[in-house]
Amino acid sequence: MVMRALVTGVSAGIGGAICDHLSTTYRDALFLTMCVRRPTEYVQSLATTCRLRGSTVSIVPADLSQPEAPADVVEKTISAFGGLDAVVSNAGMARPGPLESLELEVWDQMFAVTCRASWLLAKAAFPHLVQSRGSFVAISSQSGSHPHRGTGAYSSAKAALTMLCRQLAIEWGKHGIRVNCVSPGMIRTPMTEAVYQDERTLKAREAIVPLGTIGRPSDVADLVEFLIDPASRYVTGQNIGIDGGLSQTVMDRIPGLARKRET
Repeated sequence: MVMRALVTGVSAGIGGAICDHLSTTYRDALFLTMCVRRPTEYVQSLATTCRLRGSTVSIVPADLSQPEAPADVVEKTISAFGGLDAVVSNAGMARPGPLESLELEVWDQMFAVTCRASWLLAKAAFPHLVQSRGSFVAISSQSGSHPHRGTGAYSSAKAALTMLCRQLAIEWGKHGIRVNCVSPGMIRTPMTEAVYQDERTLKAREAIVPLGTIGRPSDVADLVEFLIDPASRYVTGQNIGIDGGLSQTVMDRIPGLARKRET
C-alpha cells in the first residue's frame, strides 16, 4: 500500500522517530515530506537512511509560525507526490514561565506554532485527504489535559490543539477523514535528555509511572503509525494518552487513602 505522508517538526525526537518508523514499515511505498525549521545534519542523515530503504523523501524547510507556511508545505507535498494520505502535525515549541509575566509575543507564537499551524495544515490538506479518505494526527501532550506550574502558554496551546482535533473529527467524518490526537507524557528525547542525566531525577520520575519507565520517541511513532493506517479505520476524534499510565495516578497520590498491605 502506498503512503504519501507529511510530517512536521522533524528533529531527533518524536518527529524523527515517526519518519524513521514509517520508512521501516512502508519502505519503497512511502512518499514522505519532512517539514523542518532548518535542515540539520540529523535531518539530512535521516532522509538518507529512509531513501536507502527505498522511500522517496522531500525535505521542506518552513517556519510554521508564519500564516502562509502550512499551505505552502502542503502545496509542495502535492506537487512532489500528487496526493496526500496522512498529515502528522508534530511541530511545537516550549517557552516556560509564569503567566503573570509572560510576554504577549511568546503567547502568540506558542499558539501560532502549536495550534494555528495545525489548523492551517489541516485546512490546506482537506481536499487531498477527501480524495484519499486519509488521516490527520496531531501530537499534543498530557500538559494539555493536566496543567502544571511554570509551563507558560504550553498547556493552554496543547489543550486548544486537542479540541481542534476533536472538532475536525466530527466535521470531517462524513468525508471519511479520520482525525486524532496523541498526548505523550514523559518521553526521553534530546530536548529532555539533560533532565534524565541526573540519576535521582530519572529514578524519581520512573517511580511515579505505573509501568516504571520513561517513554521513548519510538513508542509514540508506533501509535502514530497505527492511527494513520487503514487498520484504525473506525478510530476518530480521540485523544490517546501515551504516558505509561501516569495520568491515571492523581487519586492514588492522596495521602491517607486506605491501602491493602503487601505481605
